[in-house]
Amino acid sequence: MPAQTDHLEGFSTLIRATGRPVRFRRHQHIARSGEHADAVLLIVEGWAARYSPMPDGGRHISHFYLPGDICDLGWLVAPTVRQTVSALTPIKALAIDCQALQQRMGDDPALAHSVAVDSLHRLDSQTEWMVTLGRRSAVQRLARLLHDLYLRIEHRGRADRGACALPLSQQHLADFTGLSAVHVCRTLRQLKDLRLIDFRRRQLMIPDLAELDARTR
Repeated sequence: MPAQTDHLEGFSTLIRATGRPVRFRRHQHIARSGEHADAVLLIVEGWAARYSPMPDGGRHISHFYLPGDICDLGWLVAPTVRQTVSALTPIKALAIDCQALQQRMGDDPALAHSVAVDSLHRLDSQTEWMVTLGRRSAVQRLARLLHDLYLRIEHRGRADRGACALPLSQQHLADFTGLSAVHVCRTLRQLKDLRLIDFRRRQLMIPDLAELDARTR
């Protein structure tokens, strides 16, 4: 789950300058699997999730989008959307047409290069998360997820001294980590008892970020 890093600043600046405002309601689909995406979005406010439905009626979340993230540069090169993206909260965003963005990339090799760099960055992050899912405990999974989310939120200037808003339910955390909601509840309580986090009313507090990071190993 990589943070929106500086190599995409050119895209963010372009979308802010030329994008059209769009809004999505909570639970509204931003893009459905199998559809053609007409536009790339810069999320200004709100959270979204990319996911695949499971045969048992559940879903597996593969990525959370938060304010400042671009959703989704993969739509520029894929003929159709691979995974559904849905709004977890009300969303304000700026949209730029894929065709216009592709044309701009053809005129600006630096923008095209940044897509390749972002793709590699995401692949590295997903590889690390596969290791976490396959080889690490529930405590390590939750600690890693909350640690990484906090760093992304902090990078956006939306965290203050270890505290930030985190508008995710225990079910959202379960759908990302591959745990049951009951197991997530139990593990969050364990992390709280260890004084590594406090998570209530969609507010996350991390007293010692380095100590939480150590618990992910």
